[in-house]
Amino acid sequence: MMMTSALGPASRAAALSRVDGRIIDLLVVGAGATGSGTALDAAARGLEVLVIDKGDLAGGTSSRSSQLVHGGLRYLQHGDIGLVRESLRERELLLTRLAPHLVRPLPFLLPLRRPVIDRAYLGAGLTLYDVLARSQALPRHRYLGRRSALARFPDLTPSVVGALEFYDAKMDDARLGVAIARTAAQHGAHVAPHVALVRDLGVGMDGARRVVVRDELSGEEHTVATRSIALCTGVWTPQAAAVFTGADEQVDVVQSKGVHLRLPRSAIDGHTALIVPTERSVLFVIPERDHWLIGTTDTEWLEPPDEVRPEEDDVDFLLGELAGILARPVAREEVTWTYAGLRPLAPSSVEGDTAKLTREHRIVRVAPGVLSIVGGKWTTYRVMASDLVDELLREGGHALTPCGTAHLPLVATHDEEVAALIAEDPGLGEPLVGAPSFRRADVVQACLHEGAATLDDVVLRRLRLPLHIDVVTDDTLADVDAVRSWALVDR
Repeated sequence: MMMTSALGPASRAAALSRVDGRIIDLLVVGAGATGSGTALDAAARGLEVLVIDKGDLAGGTSSRSSQLVHGGLRYLQHGDIGLVRESLRERELLLTRLAPHLVRPLPFLLPLRRPVIDRAYLGAGLTLYDVLARSQALPRHRYLGRRSALARFPDLTPSVVGALEFYDAKMDDARLGVAIARTAAQHGAHVAPHVALVRDLGVGMDGARRVVVRDELSGEEHTVATRSIALCTGVWTPQAAAVFTGADEQVDVVQSKGVHLRLPRSAIDGHTALIVPTERSVLFVIPERDHWLIGTTDTEWLEPPDEVRPEEDDVDFLLGELAGILARPVAREEVTWTYAGLRPLAPSSVEGDTAKLTREHRIVRVAPGVLSIVGGKWTTYRVMASDLVDELLREGGHALTPCGTAHLPLVATHDEEVAALIAEDPGLGEPLVGAPSFRRADVVQACLHEGAATLDDVVLRRLRLPLHIDVVTDDTLADVDAVRSWALVDR
């Protein structure tokens, strides 16, 4: 039976109350792309699932990406053909069947500086990319001469001799993450953000493991009894695993930091995206209607994951790489926002260069009935979830029912919900102070339908205000917070 996909205060309270005093099939810890994807996969196979996260839906790594759904062109250099093929298949599914309302084609230019060598070498890589993709949604790559390349991107440095044009896909990562969580709820999963895993009470005579979780908004603690637990906690996996194993036996994760800069749309004259190989990673220059997104770095982060931040060296590196491909350098003063995220990479024998670590995922048995997953990439969240649920079913001795998420479109009700709110209360159609492209109804919809609870949930991950407006003022924040409080408490 199809359930409602709305995630708000009532559904969150119901999610916790419904599991009290009962044994559920699966507790998923972590509501990023992989955790919400795992909850959706398991619920669609008929399991009773609770998914929790100590913060917001897609509140960590999953909302701090390059905003791309891509096959990983540069992984071809490392011989990861299987990963690229898998990623391209998932890209096609998201574009055509699962989320065409959230994922759209994006043309890229790969600038050439050496007319013969670059065109032959890079062109061969893109030919393989096209062959592996076998895409019906996106055109194959093509060569552009210097004049055509500069027409598409006038601010390219005059030293380019041409470009290769190819397509990948663009997303809003936080919104896509919320859509996955809402679709999981639609298929019966209980979804409870801002609920933290606290401690393990062990396995009882009934075979169920009991854990204590804490409502981070109210401080209340609840006991959850479950047959299996999936730790989809990314760079927080060592801390989550330690709840079950003790601090001396942790699951290893390599934290790779990726930093991005936001520039106003007026800062660069260009009409398409750029991808440029760098020493440490690749440089993405991604256009939106009101801004440019510049990224990314790929360096190991050795401090606690909650403390990740962009540093001066990161900004200097990105601006320096950008200057190498543009006709004029971008001044630091033009940067309006920066953010950093951490990729949870599986360790390997490669040391000192996170860019060379595989993006393949790995499933680790933490304790009886407790599995964790690390590695992977945003584009392959659905495959990671499928592999994890398969392994959980094997671990529990259950019949291996097939994954069906390749045929389950993600929730696409955002615009209808906003329109319904305005129809019910025309005052919600008024623009937010200092953010005229957003309405008060957008805040209410985020709180009542998309699980937003805190000011950061709304500002950073539902409206994405620092990305879409040049300056987020105190007046804007106050207005958003007033509407948020009204939606959650007074409405």
